[in-house]
Amino acid sequence: MQRTEEKRDSRYTPIVPAVDQAGRLLMCLGENTGASLTLTEICTRLGIHKSRGYTLLNTLQQFDLIERDEQTKTYRLGAGILHLARSIPTGLDPGQIAVPFLSQLAQETASAAYFGLVEGDRVQIVVGRAGYRYGYSLSFGNSYHITHSAHGKAIAAFMAREKRERLLAGDALCFYGDGEPVDMARLQEELEACRKTGYAYDAGEINSGIMAISAPVFSASGDVMGCIILLGAFKPTKIVSYGPRVAATAAGMSRKLGGDPDSIPDTVG
Repeated sequence: MQRTEEKRDSRYTPIVPAVDQAGRLLMCLGENTGASLTLTEICTRLGIHKSRGYTLLNTLQQFDLIERDEQTKTYRLGAGILHLARSIPTGLDPGQIAVPFLSQLAQETASAAYFGLVEGDRVQIVVGRAGYRYGYSLSFGNSYHITHSAHGKAIAAFMAREKRERLLAGDALCFYGDGEPVDMARLQEELEACRKTGYAYDAGEINSGIMAISAPVFSASGDVMGCIILLGAFKPTKIVSYGPRVAATAAGMSRKLGGDPDSIPDTVG
């Protein structure tokens, strides 16, 4: 009987319901960027009674975590959130943060997954994990032109419009290989597709037999600060299933770094 109780206790995860609801309330308002919500809207989204929601909001107001507009009777995040945000340690190492994301992606796809950091007009390979050895890999510390192959399209697709226009007006464009001519109409179509799917790819065009898929990683400021790159000798038909995984990996890493890929404005035109 004692063993049964010990096993049950080991599976128990202690959660304080009121704290859980307060946390979900703050996340709800955080997801509603730039707008305020009424008490009814908040309680409906959280699935709680109005009396509970009202009590939670009043409590959070005491710490300036919530602000109430007396005219519209709506709520939004308060200045106390900024005070807490200033206490978050700076200098996060993107390379270290990338490792578990890359490991999972490499294992799921049996391919090699890398994180590249944007440095000026170059992308430096910081870290990578391989699902298996297939004779082609990116060397850590090496850098590639920012417009190179799949990662070039993924980065350009999510750049601010003015910055992307300056990039595309340059002479050294490597989207389809060093020194290869660029069909701008085709490129624009691929950038628009990337905006919709979240990833770009190169189906063995630059390196025969090697598929490349890439998705952008965003910083807390909303800028593209790097990218996830997946390389493998898989069939082109796998791109439609591996692509969303690469995009999800990049989105997960972005959130870990404080970025929000879901709030990136539409910049393709």
